[in-house]
Amino acid sequence: MIVLRTVLLIALLAAAIGASAQSLVLTDWNTYSSLNTVRAATVDPSYRIWCATSGGVFVHDPADGTTKEFRNIDALTSLDVTTIASDPQTGDVYVGAFDGSIDVVSSTFRWRSIRDIRRASQYQRRRINDLLVVGRTLYIATDFGIVTYDVERRLFKETVDRIGSLQEKTPVTSISILRDSIWAATPGGVVVAPLNVQTLRQPSVWRILDTAQGIATTGTTIVRTNGTSMFVVAGTNVLRYNGSRFDTLRTTLSPILNLSFIDDLGYISTEFGTQDVRGVPTAPWPTTLLGHTTYRRKDGTWEFVGFLYNAGLARMDMAGVVTPVVINSPSTAQFTDLQVDKFGNLWAASYNQLSKTGSGAAMFDGQTWRGYTSATSSIPTNSIYRISVLRDGRVILGTWGRGAYEIGDNGAVAKVYDQNTTALGGIDGDASFVLVGDAMLDRKGTLWMVNEQAGDRMLVSIDAEGTSRRYGYCSEPRNNYFRPLAIDAAGNKWLGGPGGNGVVAYNERSTPDDPSDDICVTVRSSITNLPDNVVNALTLDNNGALWIGTAKGVAVISAPTTVTSTTIPFVRRVSALSAVQVNDIYVDALNYKWVATAAGVFVLNEDGTEVLASISTSNSPILNDNVRSVTVDGTTGRAWFGMFEGLSSVQTQSITPNLTYDLRCYPQPYRPSDGSQLIIDGLASDSDVRILTPGGNLVQAMQTRGRQALWDGRDTQGRVVPPGVYIVHARSASSSEASVAKILVGR
Repeated sequence: MIVLRTVLLIALLAAAIGASAQSLVLTDWNTYSSLNTVRAATVDPSYRIWCATSGGVFVHDPADGTTKEFRNIDALTSLDVTTIASDPQTGDVYVGAFDGSIDVVSSTFRWRSIRDIRRASQYQRRRINDLLVVGRTLYIATDFGIVTYDVERRLFKETVDRIGSLQEKTPVTSISILRDSIWAATPGGVVVAPLNVQTLRQPSVWRILDTAQGIATTGTTIVRTNGTSMFVVAGTNVLRYNGSRFDTLRTTLSPILNLSFIDDLGYISTEFGTQDVRGVPTAPWPTTLLGHTTYRRKDGTWEFVGFLYNAGLARMDMAGVVTPVVINSPSTAQFTDLQVDKFGNLWAASYNQLSKTGSGAAMFDGQTWRGYTSATSSIPTNSIYRISVLRDGRVILGTWGRGAYEIGDNGAVAKVYDQNTTALGGIDGDASFVLVGDAMLDRKGTLWMVNEQAGDRMLVSIDAEGTSRRYGYCSEPRNNYFRPLAIDAAGNKWLGGPGGNGVVAYNERSTPDDPSDDICVTVRSSITNLPDNVVNALTLDNNGALWIGTAKGVAVISAPTTVTSTTIPFVRRVSALSAVQVNDIYVDALNYKWVATAAGVFVLNEDGTEVLASISTSNSPILNDNVRSVTVDGTTGRAWFGMFEGLSSVQTQSITPNLTYDLRCYPQPYRPSDGSQLIIDGLASDSDVRILTPGGNLVQAMQTRGRQALWDGRDTQGRVVPPGVYIVHARSASSSEASVAKILVGR
């Protein structure tokens, strides 16, 4: 069971012998999602710019150039934010999302949520499209109509899901108030109603303005006012209402994204830039636009705010000077493969084969994100789908169609692996379209790469002398649909993939140019206990066992090195995780197995006989139960979970133990009454840890495999210990080394 407060405690199910087993404690959750796609912006009374993005919200203060980010940890209900509006009286900012949730943040960054619309199951579509605060009323444009909310009493007033003669539950995309009337954009045209009526739910109070008033009934998306007139955006046209009909002011070559005003003059944006409604362009923006807004600065001057394609935000003053807004955000919205390099940097691939989209790769050093895209690096594609961190520290990015790219220690591309530089081949019909899956070094230092869908080859090797060779699939030469790779201690290359070929074991037996003695064996579900032939993950654990993640569960080969041309090692199905789609498996420093599945993450004990913990959206802040990739940094113990919607991370005790003791205990003094845990750090492997009184009486005992142990300040009877000095005695079961430290327990 997982209890989420400030700290997440997951009790191990395994029984301890002689001492209590350590709980798996998850603390310091973080969410990382891309804030580069801005959908809407508003300015609060303090002149701060609040931005709604596809991955959360950020606020930028032009006065000092700072930005602050908000995601789902103690802030947003949903990251898929669609619109945002500020209350000019209180400074509260209202945030609407795709799922119907509305979150409110105060000027001092205190958050609360309004989830009534999100829970309104009578409406199939509940997206919030626009928000507008006028007086004490919040007007909410939704995919089923208009909702009004009393911001002072914090109560909903009414739901208008039938507007005039329009179809019931007609979507409303935009709302505006001009004098005593409410205007709204719908797929059926522009609708308007007086505000002094008893209720807006009465269809007869609404007027529909359509072709009879000079406006098309399709493509109407935005209504805006400059305080004296009403303007409408319909496709490539911006129109103004003259009291009886609409006059076209401007027609553009591409769809109009937004309309705003500087004093009384309207400005529109298209993907190509901004211009006023007379057709006079502003200065150019650095890249394609997703939209814009305008606002009056504290000093009374005006500025444009441009929503840059995949680059966040930029400001432009009236002289045309552009100021980029730096957002510390990953460049990718999808995290489909994760690895940690020798420096502790996290690497993430973005290509999603289901949607056929990708935004390159991202690297995070714990403070700053760096993107690897076709625009920011020499990698000519954004379809990066595999990350491989080699034993010698090299990082290789495998792409969907352009080979692989090795990243040097300076962060730049150091080497290209493709059909021109290696034996890698392309897919059938296109020799230059090269897919590279996992890459790995064997014990001799030879680099092996999976050459996915290459037809006449499944593996390519590059030895220490630079000679490159190719190796075919013995069973079905034209069905080389492989992706994950593991190399065991005997040099057997184990391959799996989404093509339904099962698991293949290949070994060239140190004679790469003589295939006559090669081992090439296929392990399938029809002849073994393999749960399914679709294999998404392969990894070797700390004991040399091969763990296999399939579309229908997990299997393990305890002795993969015993494979021969005629013998298939025994495959054991892991019953603790059956019939679940496995996307990735990572073996941590404690030899626990972190299994990313379509139903969350499961942590298995060393032999996989027990589920030590399960992590899902029901008991943690992860963004989706369909976790695509998982990794754990053995140096810091931080675990990472990659999803299509973003990235989650949490601190764990899965830390590689010290070779020798360097025992430290903190915080000191330790106060159990505040609910925290004492961290006993610097342990050697397989430590028996005992808490003793100065007189040598046992207070508590525990066992741990890793570098840290935790104590909750209680004795063996579950009682909180009294204040005083206590002794920590630790002994390694593997080396017999011991160490001692003191603990000061306060009140």
